[in-house]
This record gives sequence, C-alpha cells and structure tokens, in this order.
Amino acid sequence: MRYLIELAIRVATIYGGITAGFILQRCPNADKAGKWLTFAGVNIFTPILLVVVMLNIDEIHAIDWSYILLLATLPCIFSLLLDWMSIRTRTDISNQEKGAEIITLTFMNALFYPFPLIIGVVGTDGLLAASIFIIAQATLRNSLGVALSIHFGSDGGKSVWKIAREVLLFPPTLGILLGLILRVTVGNVHTSDIVVLSIFRDITMFTMLTLVGLSFRFPKRGEWREVALGRGIAARFGGGAIGAIIISLMPLPLIAKIPLIIQSISPPAVSNIAYARYFHLNDKITSTYITLLTLAALLFLPIELAILLWWKSIA
Repeated sequence: MRYLIELAIRVATIYGGITAGFILQRCPNADKAGKWLTFAGVNIFTPILLVVVMLNIDEIHAIDWSYILLLATLPCIFSLLLDWMSIRTRTDISNQEKGAEIITLTFMNALFYPFPLIIGVVGTDGLLAASIFIIAQATLRNSLGVALSIHFGSDGGKSVWKIAREVLLFPPTLGILLGLILRVTVGNVHTSDIVVLSIFRDITMFTMLTLVGLSFRFPKRGEWREVALGRGIAARFGGGAIGAIIISLMPLPLIAKIPLIIQSISPPAVSNIAYARYFHLNDKITSTYITLLTLAALLFLPIELAILLWWKSIA
C-alpha cells in the first residue's frame, strides 16, 4: 500500500509539473523560459543523473549483464519498428512530426513511473535489473535515438560522420561515458540515500514535466487525427508488450523478469520533450503523446498490478 501511495504522489507530480508548464504558456517570456529549461535539462540535469545511475548499480551475481541489456532494448526496438512501419510512407506528415512521434513512442519512462510498482511487487532487489534497463535505454537513446533526432530534425541531409560526431558530443552521451569511466575507476557508489541527490532527481523530473506542459495543447475536435492516439497506443504499448512477452519466456529469475516487464510497458518518458525541443522536432506532438499515453497507462494500471501479483504468487 505504501508504494501505491508513492506512485499516486508521483502521478500527482507528473500532472502538477504539466500544469505548471501549461500556466507558464501564458507568460510573456514563455519561449525564453522553455529554451533555458531545455538547456538545463539536456546539458546539466540529464548527464549528471546518468552518472549517478551508473555509480549506483550493484553487482548482480548469476545474471549476465549483457543478457539483460540485450533484452532491455527489445521493447524500444519493437515500438520503433511498429511506428516507423505505420508512418514511413505518409507524405502528409513532416519530418519534424515523424521524428517527434518515433522518438516519443520508442523510449519509455523507465525510472519515475515504474520504480514504485517494481518495489511494490518484488521489493528493492528488483531495482538491480531495473537499473540495467535504464542503462540500456539511455545508451540506445543517446546513439540510435540521437541519430534519428538529428536526421528528422535537420533541414538537409547530414553526413554519417557529422551525425556520429554529434551523437558522441551530445551531453547525455558524455554523461554515460563519464559514468562508465568512474564505474571502472571508483566502483559502485551508493548515492540513493543522499538527500541532495534525491532532491536533484525530483528537480530534474519537474523541469522535464514543465517542458511537457509548456508545449501541451489539448487537441481540438478536428485535430485528433493528427495526434493519432490509436497509433501511439499500438506502437508504445504494443511494442512494449511484444518485448515483455519475449522477456517473460527467457531463462531469468522472476525478480529480474517482473521489473523489465513493468518498464517495457510504461508510458513515454517525460525527458523525450527536452530531446524534441533540443533537436527542433515537433514538441507539441511529443507533449501530447506523453500526457495522453500516461493517462492511458494509469487506466490499465490496476489490471497490470493484478496480473503481476498473481504471477508472482504462483511462481
């Protein structure tokens, strides 16, 4: 029950941050505020958080890291393929819209939304596999995801070398590399109990949520087709479900399977909005998908919890 309360608090924070951004829309300097929030979220907050995540992962015995890393990429890949196949031949959708949709539906909220669920179902030991999932998604997002963002967000074609250089110099990518270096030289450092870092994490999340609200505009009656809510649900949750089914059939302990499954079928990551704005994609589409698909995920949350708890009880 305590973790459901924590989840409720986090959900309230999600929509509180979105509301703050929605109110900020009415300020005369809203665009300037959005640029500063994007700069802080991408260049400062996200890289530091990735370093912290790398340092916090414990050693997992009897489980191959590379095995979990590979499985963790499957939900992202399936979601990407489902959406790409749906829109690749559409001529009525601009590159900025295609890029925003693909990136938003590919990368899920692997930390803020699912962690209370994971702790509630399998306990804190489940956070080990969940942390590896975050590393896998962050690596994929800051390589393939950034390359796609550059491709769809640029007006002209860019060389492979230029795209590769921008991927490597992208601040969150540098955060991952720095985290790996510190991991090898320093080892794992438990920072989860440091209050300052917990506050920093919450500030980061609220910053991203404010950007979502800043770009969000509830679609009018004639605009629902542009949002393509059905396509978004099919790609994000359908691709996640395919990955989750494969994970459930793999030879892994339940304490690793359940966290990976919960993360696989989570709604889009709120940090997608910062990436959309940074790479000049259509941030309104991104914020709309984040808000509406998070709401859809909450509607099915009781069913999801019931199935996972039943599975745990019979295992």
